[in-house]
Amino acid sequence: MSFTAGFAVMEVTVRGVLPIGDATGNVTYFILDTAKSAIVGQVILPAAVKRSLAVAITVKVPSNAGSFAIGTFDDSGNFQVASLLRVETSAVERPDGAVGPSGS
Repeated sequence: MSFTAGFAVMEVTVRGVLPIGDATGNVTYFILDTAKSAIVGQVILPAAVKRSLAVAITVKVPSNAGSFAIGTFDDSGNFQVASLLRVETSAVERPDGAVGPSGS
């Protein structure tokens, strides 16, 4: 997902452990801004893996996004939260764009 120039972005991290199993294929997980009920990002991960595998993926989302959830949509279009994944925001926001001089 790309953003047009002029949009301020921030980074979030998707973390979790993938399901163990024989499933093939991939699953698209959507990052939802729960305050606005808007999709702000996505990640595509394997449906299952042969052995335990932790993931930590950085995703850029609009900086005006609020609280996040990650999951999929069922056949009826209802959002289903992924129990094995979570979205983490940085405790310290880094400035985006130009910053002034630093030092003495």
